Amino acid sequence: MQQTQMMNAGLKNKGISARHIVATVISALIFGATIYISRFVPIKLGTIQVLYPAAIFAPLFGIWFGIWGSAGLVLGNILSMVVVGMNPAIFPFALLAQFIMGFVPGIAYRKIGFDSAKDKVRFVAAVVAGMVAATALVALNLVLIQKMPANVVWGTIWLWMQVSNTLTAAVFSPLLFAWMSDYMNKSGLFFKRFLG
Repeated sequence: MQQTQMMNAGLKNKGISARHIVATVISALIFGATIYISRFVPIKLGTIQVLYPAAIFAPLFGIWFGIWGSAGLVLGNILSMVVVGMNPAIFPFALLAQFIMGFVPGIAYRKIGFDSAKDKVRFVAAVVAGMVAATALVALNLVLIQKMPANVVWGTIWLWMQVSNTLTAAVFSPLLFAWMSDYMNKSGLFFKRFLG
C-alpha cells in the first residue's frame, strides 16, 4: 500500500497520474480491439479497411480523456498491428492520423454533453475536421511510404475513407457521446482539461 502511494506520488511529480495511465489504457484497449476485429472484414482497399468502426470511438476518447486518450489511440493501433504481424514502423503518418482523430475533437470540444443544437454542430464539425485531417495523413502514408499510386490513393481510397471514417464518425460519434458522456463524467473518468 505504501509503495503504491509512493509510486503515485512520484508519477504526479512528473505530471502523470494513475488517472492518465488508466485513460490511455482504456482508449488503447477499446480502440485497438475494435481495429483488430474489423481487420477481418474481407474487403480492403490496399491496406485500408473498408469498414472502420474504430473511427466512431476515436473522437470520444479525445474529448473524454484529452491528450491521454489521443495517445491511447496510437498505442491501440500499434498493438492491433503487432498482433496481426504488421510492422508499425512503416505507418508513421497513419499512426499520427490516429492521434489526430482524437486530438482535434478533444481540443475543440471540452463539454460533457450537448446543451444546444449549436453544441451538436460544433461537435460534428470538430469530428469531421479531425477525420479529414487524419485520412489525409493515412493517404500520405500510402503514397510516400507504401508506394501506392497517388491517383488511386487520392481518387479512390481517400474518397472512400470520407465514408468509412468521416461520415461514420459524424453520424455515430454524437449518438454515442450523448448516451455515454454523462456516465463518463459521473464515474470521474471525464477530463475537464485537455491535458488532464
